[in-house]
Amino acid sequence: MIRERNAVSKKFLGLTALLFLLVSSTFIYADSDDLDQIRDAIKAKGARWHADKTSVSDLSQEEKKMRLGLDETRPFGALSSSETAAIPVVTTLSPTLDWRNVNGFSYISPVKNQSSCGSCWAFAVTAALESQMMIATRGMPTDLSEQILVSCSGAGSCSGGYPSTASTFIQNVGLPVESCFPYTATNNSCSNACVNWQSNTEMVNGWHSGSSSVDSIRNALYAYGPVLATFYVYNDFYSYRSGIYSYTSGSYLGAHAVLVVGYDDVNQCFIVKNSWGTGWGEAGYFQIAYTEVGGTSRFGYSVLVYDGYKDPNPQPDTTQPTVSIASPVSGATVSGTTTVSVSASDNVGVSSVALHLDGAILGTDSTAPFSFAWNTLTAINGSHALQAAAYDAAGNSANSASVNVTVNNVPDTTPPAVTIASPLNGSTIGKVVKVKVNASDAVSVQRIEAYVDERLIGSASCAAKTCSSSFNLNTNSMAKGPHTITANAYDAASNKGTASVTVHK
Repeated sequence: MIRERNAVSKKFLGLTALLFLLVSSTFIYADSDDLDQIRDAIKAKGARWHADKTSVSDLSQEEKKMRLGLDETRPFGALSSSETAAIPVVTTLSPTLDWRNVNGFSYISPVKNQSSCGSCWAFAVTAALESQMMIATRGMPTDLSEQILVSCSGAGSCSGGYPSTASTFIQNVGLPVESCFPYTATNNSCSNACVNWQSNTEMVNGWHSGSSSVDSIRNALYAYGPVLATFYVYNDFYSYRSGIYSYTSGSYLGAHAVLVVGYDDVNQCFIVKNSWGTGWGEAGYFQIAYTEVGGTSRFGYSVLVYDGYKDPNPQPDTTQPTVSIASPVSGATVSGTTTVSVSASDNVGVSSVALHLDGAILGTDSTAPFSFAWNTLTAINGSHALQAAAYDAAGNSANSASVNVTVNNVPDTTPPAVTIASPLNGSTIGKVVKVKVNASDAVSVQRIEAYVDERLIGSASCAAKTCSSSFNLNTNSMAKGPHTITANAYDAASNKGTASVTVHK
């Protein structure tokens, strides 16, 4: 009886072991099959990336979702810290830009790992602040605390968060260094942060939403530095090893926030920093095709742009601008409309330049290159003094040396030339006549008038050397017989030119 029981037990154990091996083999083959399916899809779609086992590719679906964390329960990017100028459009962008190497300097902090915590939003915002700080300090290494955002900002948790709220936090409160509150991949408690951490933080000046387009993201990268972008993550993305990613296969797992650090027009892709450690992708980075901006991944469907690092101890600006009048030069003789060019510079920036004529302000210009159109006809002939003043945002100002010039305008005594193009002299007119007048002057025609039998039928202003105007003449109240149509033209010196034709009704 005992022998029979032993035989049955051995048989049962053998079947159990065999079943375990079969199940284990099934899991192994399932992983292999999944990778093979992704590779087949890449080949079938002609995608330009390589799939392989990575530090996250074999995680369960739930664990994979925990590597994301963008909360989409409210519209992303709907908030903005302030109204800012539109992102400048740069028509001469370099074909490539990588903030990891700009003239030998890196402005990107090392790749980090959010682990099993849905805090991508915190890592992307922190990475953006670190880059803004490094740009301001010419690449000085920095490592700020993501845990402060997770535990203290109210912007989210390991269950997901809002980059917009976190961005407002780094503008108004800021982040201390990593050692103040090391990352734990948990919600943790803000009370565990270092004492008085708020008194020693790094901040940005502000942030604003960017447009979801390839050109807008490229221009934002060039003008402001690395930008935060969101996109949809599918299962194949976890097996990304290298190349230029584009969606090929797999189910949707959630939304993700990352830092865009560059672009490559030659290969038509963006260069992006992830927060899954260096065991994934290209040492923690990935390239993504421009086509994914409007493709399945909707890369950059929301973009946050940061307005520079806020220096915690700014030095007061006491440096005056420098300013000089480049032309005309002192001793020159001018006439007509003369261009006055002013050269101005400042250690921070010139806010505006004012031009004075004989002590009275002639005009202001707030955009370089600074220039003014001076109509010397408004000044009497003789010697005049020009002087420019430059101002910066801190209220510092400086005056240029005076430039003395001589105005010599020959008096304008020549009246404009006037012709009546229609009706023609001696013609017979109908009920409604269009009187067309042409006028020209060596300096400028200022006004044209038309009369019939000394009765004004219309006038038109003008400010050009050649002008044409048309006036409607209703002849219903005019008697039959001959009538005189007269046209007058006046120039800036009040010279009058005239022409007339005789018509018959």
